[in-house]
Amino acid sequence: MTARTIKYSQRLGDILRCLPACKYLADQGHEVFFECFAQYHGVFEMTSYVKAGHRQGVTIDLEIWPDKYEEFIKSKKTWHDFVYSHHSIKDADKTNIVLDCLDKSPINGFPANYTLVAPFGISQSYRRNPLTIIQDACKEMGKDNIVVLCPPEVKIEGLATYTAPTISDMAKAIRDANELWAVNSSPIILASSVRRGKVSRFWGEKDEHKVQNVFEFEGLVSMD
Repeated sequence: MTARTIKYSQRLGDILRCLPACKYLADQGHEVFFECFAQYHGVFEMTSYVKAGHRQGVTIDLEIWPDKYEEFIKSKKTWHDFVYSHHSIKDADKTNIVLDCLDKSPINGFPANYTLVAPFGISQSYRRNPLTIIQDACKEMGKDNIVVLCPPEVKIEGLATYTAPTISDMAKAIRDANELWAVNSSPIILASSVRRGKVSRFWGEKDEHKVQNVFEFEGLVSMD
């Protein structure tokens, strides 16, 4: 079989959502590569069926931003329906993100029981106030039971925070939490793979931008 390269340069959550396409092509017997920025190559440490690579064999360009973004929003299709309408992957199980190489060991130093709050994002069109989500989590869960997933530049005094050194470590922190509270960003996409059946509270995008939200999965609780 000819090699296939999926091209999707940026946005960790979107790259994760392309993994079912990679799995589908691999199951057909293709050697599958993924062309993206180097900062996202850690994704492929969690998969056996696709690896980072650059335009080997037939290239399938799925990237929405910037060239297809206006078309995507006007289509009113969900992200998955729009991207997976490509003829090469239209029969893929588009909501099944398989991380078959993520090991089961927990992160050293994490508490046995915690709620992980992931209120930060980069690419949201409908912005949520991270402070409001953190405050609500503290009131309901108790601040001693909260760990806030933060980008490295964010510091929060009086609360436990965590900046994942690798994408695999972020996946583990999400997987092992009693509850996850998250906006529509890469943590909730990871949760769809590693937290099925466990409570994941979700603050999604609204109005015409809700088509960008994560797909429904067992355990997902919309807070709107």
